[in-house]
Amino acid sequence: MQTVTLWMQMSLDGYAEGPDGAFDWPVVTPELQRMFVDELGTVSAFLYGRKVYEGMAAFWPTADEVAGMSAETAEYARIWKPMPKVAFSRTLEHADWNTRIVRDDVAAAVNELKQRDGNGLVLFGGPNIVSTFVELGLIDEYRLFVHPVTLGGGTPLFPHSGTRQKLELVESRTFPGGVTDLHYRTLGTA
Repeated sequence: MQTVTLWMQMSLDGYAEGPDGAFDWPVVTPELQRMFVDELGTVSAFLYGRKVYEGMAAFWPTADEVAGMSAETAEYARIWKPMPKVAFSRTLEHADWNTRIVRDDVAAAVNELKQRDGNGLVLFGGPNIVSTFVELGLIDEYRLFVHPVTLGGGTPLFPHSGTRQKLELVESRTFPGGVTDLHYRTLGTA
């Protein structure tokens, strides 16, 4: 059975995006981008809420063609384009780049994906779909990349979760630039 790993960038004060949706604050050094390429290149599918999917689809299809992009960015673009993707949205009308839209019954769709052979599923968010996954008990692991910034407002990573879970720390690493990768495994509800 495949696992679902939440893979999110967050500020030290718990936000996934700053005021007015700002996402100009993550510190993505070449070392961190290399780790993203190495680890995400082997998974079976990427999972998104509508807003994050639209942001990714606006950038990654041509990122490897932009002059001056790092080798890691170009390599990630080449991973992203063919990767199977699922966008969870009731309002998204069309999706390209090997993307399936799921409008209803998130739990059934995710459980069907988990039953397939593969190397794991990665949920990138946003916060609303993250809360839905938490409430439905669909997240098996958390990869939280805590950036050395406080935003003082915005959208919290876990805006609606009333679910309490026990977690086990699997690993923590700090990258140049001060980003800390916290990797947790779920142990059940508390």
